[in-house]
Amino acid sequence: PERRPAEREIRAVFDHEAKTIRVYQAYNVKIAEAVLKAQKFVKPWKPGRTTWIKPSFVWMGYRSGWSFKDANQARVLAIDMSLEGFEWVLSQAKGKGSD
Repeated sequence: PERRPAEREIRAVFDHEAKTIRVYQAYNVKIAEAVLKAQKFVKPWKPGRTTWIKPSFVWMGYRSGWSFKDANQARVLAIDMSLEGFEWVLSQAKGKGSD
């Protein structure tokens, strides 16, 4: 029989061996350059910064106006995060219209 998609499904690059999932996040040039140079999150990035991540590069590109919409979304980074970390992020997420 034909496989039907799950009601809620995340489609993303997943490394089964490393147990990482790739997400995309948009940043301003200053943050992106520091992160790329260090290959980890460093200042001026702030851990308490409210933001959104997307599992699709195209979706992130669209949402960030292809990096032209806002100077704070000028660079899109691909981030490989642990599955455990991703699951934690999902557990903390609030849906659109949530309190």
